[in-house]
Amino acid sequence: MTIRRRRGSPECNITEMADDKVLAVAAQDPPSAPVLPAESLIPEAVVNAPPSVPVYDHGVALRQIELLIGRQWHGDREEYLGSPLPSFSESDQLRFDRLVALYHDPQEGRRPQLFGTDGMVAALTQTRRLCPGFEAVIDLVIRATILSRRTGTPLFVPPILLLGPPGTGKTHASQLIARALGTEIHAISCATNSDAQALVVGHPTSWKAARMGQLTEAMAMGSTAQPVVLLDEVDKLSTHSSEKPYHTLLTVLEGETSRALMDEFVRVPFDLSGVVFVATANDVDALPDFIIDRLTVFTIAPPRDEALLAVAGLIAANIVAELRGCVAMPTQDVLRRAATHNPRRLGKLLRLAFGFAAADGRDALTIADIVAAETLVASAAQARPIGFLAARGERDRAGQ
Repeated sequence: MTIRRRRGSPECNITEMADDKVLAVAAQDPPSAPVLPAESLIPEAVVNAPPSVPVYDHGVALRQIELLIGRQWHGDREEYLGSPLPSFSESDQLRFDRLVALYHDPQEGRRPQLFGTDGMVAALTQTRRLCPGFEAVIDLVIRATILSRRTGTPLFVPPILLLGPPGTGKTHASQLIARALGTEIHAISCATNSDAQALVVGHPTSWKAARMGQLTEAMAMGSTAQPVVLLDEVDKLSTHSSEKPYHTLLTVLEGETSRALMDEFVRVPFDLSGVVFVATANDVDALPDFIIDRLTVFTIAPPRDEALLAVAGLIAANIVAELRGCVAMPTQDVLRRAATHNPRRLGKLLRLAFGFAAADGRDALTIADIVAAETLVASAAQARPIGFLAARGERDRAGQ
């Protein structure tokens, strides 16, 4: 076989074979790159995701679907392989939709656990400074976080009760603790809930307006196996006369039963054993002993003197941030004058005072602004109902 040379660049000659096949050959072959053995290749960085656990039984959800439709469920291929679905009642249709959503969960019911880190400890330490009066509570959470970090085990915080008068910042502190732990918070108002079973485990479809429990639904829709669940004003939990609401609540505070809590609506067991429960209350006497025994109780006293001044400063700083820094941080004299009010009223008072300052063309508050705002707050508290509400109030007082 003969080879014909074709003129090309001075750096490289291109040759052709007589059989018209083209072959590129370098005039001076560059050194070939060394071939690394397979074991010397650099592996990709591995990101260790936190271990996950099932928060509900994915297999049971499938079995409940099949019991409901009376045949095998084909999942993503149901459209092609499945026969027509039976006709459902409104409640069964809702239950079927919820079960299908549980079945199609991308993580098949699994959620990551929470493990203590140095970052959590640092964030909790900062939270401790931001929540005067809650030091003992946050110290408990810090110790639990350090224990989790040292042992490599999931975070465990026993159920907590924050006991104290309204306006002491119990709800706010709970939110900051959840933020420091880097987890979700699900706040449930017990004062406005008239059905304890619906709050926890839902109702069977035979009940009118049946639905999943608020807690189990939050776990199914959440992104973690260990959220903070805030049971706000748990001492005001009330329901219909035939129900014992605190017996229902007991199931989630007891470790053994919370591991396999059956949702009565979808009939699927849920695991709430990793949840960080924080309850708030004003009156401990309204709670039964068997609930108190399962809670670690912290009495939160209203902040006073320097602690109240510090709280006033924190609230003022938050309001200044909300107003995009277009107003000045109040001076110590102004804060001391405002700090005669409880934290709940203090935020409202400062916002009203900033309104008075803005109307006067000022960015900074004066004591006169606080006094003017106090007049509005006091008049609102003393306002009486008008019209038929006032007449009804008079009749009620007369009947006492």
